[in-house]
Amino acid sequence: MTFGKHLISPEQALVRVSLLVALLLLLVWILSWFPDLMLAFIIAGLSAFVMSPVITFLEIKAGLRRIPAIAFTFLVIVAAQIAVVIEAIPYLLARVGEIQERFKNFPFDEKLSDATKGIETTLPFVNSAAVARTIHSLIGKVADSASSSLQDSFGTLMTLTIVPFIAYFILADGKRAYTSLVERVPNRYFEMTLNVIDKIKRHLVNYLKGWILDSMIIGFLSMAGLLILGVNYALVIGIVAGIANLVPYLGPIVAATLAILVSLTQVGNFSMVGPILILTLFIRFTDDFVVQPLCFSRTIDMHPLTVLLLLILGHEILGVGGMLLAIPLATIIKVSAVETYWGLKNYRITA
Repeated sequence: MTFGKHLISPEQALVRVSLLVALLLLLVWILSWFPDLMLAFIIAGLSAFVMSPVITFLEIKAGLRRIPAIAFTFLVIVAAQIAVVIEAIPYLLARVGEIQERFKNFPFDEKLSDATKGIETTLPFVNSAAVARTIHSLIGKVADSASSSLQDSFGTLMTLTIVPFIAYFILADGKRAYTSLVERVPNRYFEMTLNVIDKIKRHLVNYLKGWILDSMIIGFLSMAGLLILGVNYALVIGIVAGIANLVPYLGPIVAATLAILVSLTQVGNFSMVGPILILTLFIRFTDDFVVQPLCFSRTIDMHPLTVLLLLILGHEILGVGGMLLAIPLATIIKVSAVETYWGLKNYRITA
């Protein structure tokens, strides 16, 4: 028993946790001015954490020093990526070139005019010119939206090129920096701090798994739906949609845009546009209300509605980068608060 000191009361614990949360929110606000850089550090940290067991295995079982083990791991990953790129990129570029060539010779205005005249014949009260203008406007908005999303994501992707360098330094010097940081923690907070850090790492790695799983599911749904509709190049469009969906919500838009372009040259009219748009809405709602909440809520222990609200809030504040950062940052704040409060109450820390 500690004489002359008293254990922390629930009220004191709550005050300290509130101060911690306020400090973390202030830090997030400051870092929000550099969302791409924040994202690069988070992904690099997660990547380093995933690769760390492999590197430790090479150190212990193969007898390699840490730097050679890191270099070997990076070389294997880069070689695998190059092999995929060598096989996949030419195929994808060839298919995209085919789509572009076929669409370039497609009489778009003529087909649109025929389609609107057909609507006017079936529904005499509909103004074909107004319908044509509306369709042109919608196509323009979709193209602008896709272009804007791609432009937003391009800057993010450029920033992410520094991820391997950050991951390397985390793997090479992270353990030493971590040990140095932990050694400075006062003894009474030592166990609690280790517990908080461990929980944060586990939750963030689970989020990374959920993020990748979500993109794979969206790619599969796009491919399967387009195969059912009979759209050509469904496999290619599904792969592109899955990759694009690493930027939240972009996958279904990219899939719909490519599928509509392909369908126009495939059947020579707009008959498949309606089914493709319905499929896109289905995938979008499935992603919003089923896939994302289940992937993320199960891996990071958050309610599906909370996940959805965080994604919306992140987009409103920081756009695409905010959507990518919202859940990791919320996870760090939540786990820090919950585990710190629990630790203050259960580790018999004195005030």
